[in-house]
Amino acid sequence: MFKAIPKAAILSMVGPMALLLAGYLGWRFYGAKALDTTYYALKQENIHISDKPTWLRSDVVSEVFEQSRLERMSLLDDQTTAVIAKAFDTHPWVKKTQRVHRMAGGQIMINAEFRQPVAMVHCESEPNATSGAMDQESFLPVDAEGVLLPTKDFSQEDIPNYMLIYAQNIRVSDYPRVGMIIADTQITEAILLCRFLGQHRAPALSKLSSVYVYPNIAGSKSRWKLELTTKGGPRIMWGSAPTHESNSEPTANTKLKRLVELIGESAQWAKSEIDLTVSR
Repeated sequence: MFKAIPKAAILSMVGPMALLLAGYLGWRFYGAKALDTTYYALKQENIHISDKPTWLRSDVVSEVFEQSRLERMSLLDDQTTAVIAKAFDTHPWVKKTQRVHRMAGGQIMINAEFRQPVAMVHCESEPNATSGAMDQESFLPVDAEGVLLPTKDFSQEDIPNYMLIYAQNIRVSDYPRVGMIIADTQITEAILLCRFLGQHRAPALSKLSSVYVYPNIAGSKSRWKLELTTKGGPRIMWGSAPTHESNSEPTANTKLKRLVELIGESAQWAKSEIDLTVSR
């Protein structure tokens, strides 16, 4: 039967079929993908953060978009929101991505909990690896969990706006990566105090400026004792960090109540030193 069909007729059938198949495969593997990229690709300008905190200066959306290459994601992909949430969770300013919400027109709304700076950790000056000269002292911003925050988002003028932590042998070279926890008990206990004081919005506490960390006496529950410095006032012996007090030491709440009272008494505030570690 096939012998009876002229070759020209066979070729006239095979050619269009081949073109049709090639067209289908081309659309299947390239055309659909190009259309998807054009109309359904995730775009940076369509990603928004709701309730952005005032202290956040970084362009978090831009940084996450570039580092995670989110432009490869398609809005048609069911996993897109999960991928976006995971990408934002890797940013040092993001404590937890709570929700990624798709909206009309390809818009994406991010609800996230951001880390809030509570203190600046003083770092000693050290020799520059290149020149050998001593670098200037510096300060590292940390949140309530001791996570190192991006230093690029803070200026020298910002430093006095936070409690300053001074401890022993703290160097920038020991903590090179933002997003990591400063795992030093000196810093951990000082941050406990900064966090405790920060929870109380008493205007009088604005007179506090720094926390100094010193070794505690042998046999104490806490390895470190803390001292507060003030703006134009006395040195304040705070003692152990909150929740680390010895049995004979007043609790943090008792110390705080007494501290607020003392700040309001000009005669007491004129003293050179106040000890909160002993009961009245």
